[in-house]
Amino acid sequence: MRYVIGCDVGSQSVKAILLSEEGEIIAEASSDYPIEYPQPTWAQQEARDWEKATNEAIAKIVQESGVSKEAILAIGIDAQVDGFVAVDAAGTPLHPAIIWMDRRAVAQTERVRQAFDEKEIFELSGLNLDPYHVAPKIRWLADETPQIFKQAHTFLMPGSYIACYLSGEIGIDYSNASSMLLMDIRQREWSSRLCEIFEIPPDRLPPIYPANHVLGTLKRELAEQMGLSPKTLIVLGCGDEHAACLGAGVIRPGMVCDITGTAEPVCAVAEKPFFDESGLVETHCHAHPDYWLLENPGFVSGGNYRWFRDHFGREEIVSARAQAVEAYQLLDRLAEDVPPGSEGLILLPCLMGSVTPTWNAATRGVFLGFSLTHTRAHFARAVLEGSAYGLRDIVDRMKELGLAIEQIRAVGGGARSPLWRQIKADVTGLPVSLTQTVETTALGAAILALNGAGLTKTLDEACDLCVKVIETRYPQAQNAAIYNQRYQTYRAAYFALLPVFEEAAKNA
Repeated sequence: MRYVIGCDVGSQSVKAILLSEEGEIIAEASSDYPIEYPQPTWAQQEARDWEKATNEAIAKIVQESGVSKEAILAIGIDAQVDGFVAVDAAGTPLHPAIIWMDRRAVAQTERVRQAFDEKEIFELSGLNLDPYHVAPKIRWLADETPQIFKQAHTFLMPGSYIACYLSGEIGIDYSNASSMLLMDIRQREWSSRLCEIFEIPPDRLPPIYPANHVLGTLKRELAEQMGLSPKTLIVLGCGDEHAACLGAGVIRPGMVCDITGTAEPVCAVAEKPFFDESGLVETHCHAHPDYWLLENPGFVSGGNYRWFRDHFGREEIVSARAQAVEAYQLLDRLAEDVPPGSEGLILLPCLMGSVTPTWNAATRGVFLGFSLTHTRAHFARAVLEGSAYGLRDIVDRMKELGLAIEQIRAVGGGARSPLWRQIKADVTGLPVSLTQTVETTALGAAILALNGAGLTKTLDEACDLCVKVIETRYPQAQNAAIYNQRYQTYRAAYFALLPVFEEAAKNA
């Protein structure tokens, strides 16, 4: 039997899995690291922490599995996107990595917005001009630390950095490159025009390859530390959301991947780039070489349910400990007793601003329509329904752009809830399927390793081997009719309250 490793370099930990050539997960492990917040709006990590956690997680699964090092053929990587670290010619990091949630580059973003045509940037890149993306962050580095910018050999996103660390070679895949606001999304190459706009020399960006590209082999000293062979192939890999799609089998047109964690990114497979002038969805390259992904980066979703659990679910938290179950399961049971539509109670799920139905940092959460008849159970269900309305915003917009959508695959921690999956099916009018693994990012990286190592002929074959649908929830007509009504109220309330949110933000 032959094996591969999938390595997910996340926001707070590295997760690694060992996958057999038959598509079975044999072992898994993780290793944590912190996020640093040195100033308001800043968020950064030490790239050396990524290295250490990668070593620990991989060494642990190799040791625990007992599989011989010669049988492990490849390591595939996926990682958090929209962050970067500048490195010198030896691949040494020159500063703390600026990660995806960092907002320090607002001034650089606004300077570009004032000086250039924002529509031109959007039509070249498929992305909104926002400090969330990497190009403004690199520009911040150049403005604020010119010596580091001058010393930098190249700028690597987290996945590319770990691939370089493991192999000594430099590269970035199409999915990660398309997230930087520097790629021509149609041509799939660095855009000289975008590089000119952000004043970043294109020859200092890494070469672009397919996600299943073999970048090199594992460095000998790392192979010894991890218990692996120095012949182990390093497969470049992709962004975390793109890997989640692979791990859910979302590799064909008509499919949507709904990733419910703290936030809820939504991705749909497309045969060509789409350009949404409303800005609700962006276009990225898929890790699958034949397709693109339409993406919304994710509204707060599971984070809202966690907030409700922590502040209004103390009874369930205590009971869950005694029953050795998750408190969310008990909250779901509570919410199940409430009729669809929560008897008129609606949540606008904008507790940290919104990226649906519009991008607006000023918006905040609102419970609308409650009376003396509503109970804690109604509020629990309304939290789940509010996220489903956000999902429908995105799916409906994708359909308006001309994308045919036939099914949703649910992944992430929130996908474990049968009630939530049913609500999403009823609200969107689409079947919602669950696969055998809800945490699909590391699996997606392993799928790329499987194909990159030549254990399957195609990426489709690798996905079909590893991904199995175990349950599908279908829309129930009676519930869907109720939710259609509630959804219109949700939309009307959101847009009616926008001026109120804007005014409140001025006085905050």
